[in-house]
Amino acid sequence: MDQKLLLNEALSFLHLTESSTEQDLKTTYHQLAKKYHPDSGEFDSDILFHELQKHHEFLKSYLSDHGSFRFKSKEIPGHNKKEPKKEGSDPIFNLYKLAKEEETKAILDYFERTKNTPLHLDELKNKNLIELRFKLEPVRKKYQEIVSEHPDSIWAKDSKDSLQRISVWWR
Repeated sequence: MDQKLLLNEALSFLHLTESSTEQDLKTTYHQLAKKYHPDSGEFDSDILFHELQKHHEFLKSYLSDHGSFRFKSKEIPGHNKKEPKKEGSDPIFNLYKLAKEEETKAILDYFERTKNTPLHLDELKNKNLIELRFKLEPVRKKYQEIVSEHPDSIWAKDSKDSLQRISVWWR
């Protein structure tokens, strides 16, 4: 995995920033170690404690090698540094994100309206299903657009998976 990604993941897990110090790392580590220790009784504390150990070791090593948590990219001489992409500048991602948000909202609304009632995939027995299908139709079209018009996009596979997942509402 890329060093910058590892650094960002570890900093995030320990609730630290690039400007954090070695003392911040030590303090936060001890607080989280108490919280996530396997003897704390939480069912997932074992996993979290293991993740904490992994990220702590990485950050200690990174700090000793670099002196701070600021990532310094290595530029190749003679090559101009590219302008970083602005967040949200990928139109395919924006379309995917919009579809995912609409899908989530539609399904959550459906389950909120049908709370404590049996699930029927027959329109005659479930009028809320008609409304859900109506709300999911534009979502389905967005996913289909990504899959058919942008098959090489990193969002195409997840869009295809999402299409398959929401198809259950039309069975």
